[in-house]
Amino acid sequence: MTQEITIGDLGSRKQGLLKDQVRLVKRKDCDRYEIARIQDNLSFEKGFFVVIRACQLLTQKNEGIVLVGLAGPSGAGKTSFSEKILNFMPNVAVISMDNYNDGSRVIDDNFDDPRLTDYDTLLKNIRDLKEGKSVEVPIYDFKSSSRTGYRTLEVPGSRIVIIEGIYALSEKLRPLLDLRVSVTGGVHFDLVKRVLRDIQRVGQEPEEIIYQISETVYPMYKAFIEPDLKTAHIRIVNKFNPFTGFQSPTYILKSSRNLTVDQVKSVMSDEHTQTLEETYDIYLLPPGEDPETCQSYLRMRNREGRYSLMFEEWVTDSPFVISPRITFEVSVRLLGGLMALGYTIASILKRSSHVFSDEKVCVKIDWLEQISRHYVQVQGRDRVSVRCVAEQLGLEGSYTPRTYVELMQLEKLVNEVMVLPDELKTKLSIDDEKLSSPKETLSLAATRNNFLKRCYLLYLCAF
Repeated sequence: MTQEITIGDLGSRKQGLLKDQVRLVKRKDCDRYEIARIQDNLSFEKGFFVVIRACQLLTQKNEGIVLVGLAGPSGAGKTSFSEKILNFMPNVAVISMDNYNDGSRVIDDNFDDPRLTDYDTLLKNIRDLKEGKSVEVPIYDFKSSSRTGYRTLEVPGSRIVIIEGIYALSEKLRPLLDLRVSVTGGVHFDLVKRVLRDIQRVGQEPEEIIYQISETVYPMYKAFIEPDLKTAHIRIVNKFNPFTGFQSPTYILKSSRNLTVDQVKSVMSDEHTQTLEETYDIYLLPPGEDPETCQSYLRMRNREGRYSLMFEEWVTDSPFVISPRITFEVSVRLLGGLMALGYTIASILKRSSHVFSDEKVCVKIDWLEQISRHYVQVQGRDRVSVRCVAEQLGLEGSYTPRTYVELMQLEKLVNEVMVLPDELKTKLSIDDEKLSSPKETLSLAATRNNFLKRCYLLYLCAF
């Protein structure tokens, strides 16, 4: 039998409280305690709370160093999580497995190969810390892919040592760990975070980074990292959005009202420019996302033969659509790499635009080939200027707070409804005025689409 200890007074224990899910169990292979696995995935904030409580319990029951393994794919937020723990508990020691990379073992620029880790030095450092000795931790330089020196690490006053890295829950380390924690996120945001990190840390080009991820990082994750993460006591799903802190988003007001070129020119400054553009946007659905509710497509744009990859997330503050966006210029070969990561093509939008731009705003008269409609967009970095120009154009009261991909989805849903018998059309009619946000639109679309299928089957059965 295992001995079990819970946080708080057992007599007053309340079922379901997060703190009561943290329990210690006696290990079978040694005279130490570890954390009983928590069944549910936890958010970043809840996971932080639980890990702190788990560390406190472990230091109460276990002698010597308490070793925590923190693993997850590249870009999932392991370092951010470690830093958050350090801010709360400054006496904790964090050892990054990246510093144990051996650049001489790199093959085909695959820096996620498990054979790259110098486990001999890492395991010796861990054993010495457990014996109360100070250790020399390697310092690894990512730009030169080489070890540049060492730093001395003393046994921390808290007795808590966190081993952080993609292979921190590997079979070689698991027997030494008192607590195993995994941090994962969606492939979509893991990808953009990895790109932004490596641009700053390694100095690589975005396309080179993404291609490397599709060719080596993701296959390594599926083959070697993901199986290890299933052994975690605490599993954290990081919903951190890299766009949250993105500055200077674009404010967009959109309308289906017809405008002439002269009407647009009348509200623009004398220095405005005019261009004609033809754009193809390939909307890529992230792995595991529902196409009817997804609001974080990856967009690959082709304009005049040049491709760009656009990470963006749409936020609605009716009547505005707000678009934080990060854009990288890439080549078309990247599409294959993204498909290998599990992205699928959700839609391709061809748009012909007459564009009017000055120093404050950009006005576009767009023709969408897929739905055979004109739309007007007024966009810019200053919300007040965008609204002012839109009002001068007489667009007030006609705004559509939806992105083009959402309008295409809605058009598809309407077309599906229109082929049904008349008695079902009224039940499934779409009241455009009541749909004030993209989220509401897609949520209702998903609900009605499922209802549509059920009703249609019932209708067929009736005959």
